[in-house]
Amino acid sequence: MIVDPSLSRRATVPPLPLESRLPQIDTLALMGGSRELLIRHAGQEYRLRVTRANKLILTK
Repeated sequence: MIVDPSLSRRATVPPLPLESRLPQIDTLALMGGSRELLIRHAGQEYRLRVTRANKLILTK
């Protein structure tokens, strides 16, 4: 019996982009209209700020 090698290969499905697998939240919903907020993580406080150039900066 002759088997076509192309039939024995499993079809591979490309993985979803990382962005589609991560939880997402809009900055307006996150910041509540404010330009700064505090984030507590592992007993530490971090500040998330929107700059004048509309960029995000996270500082400890």
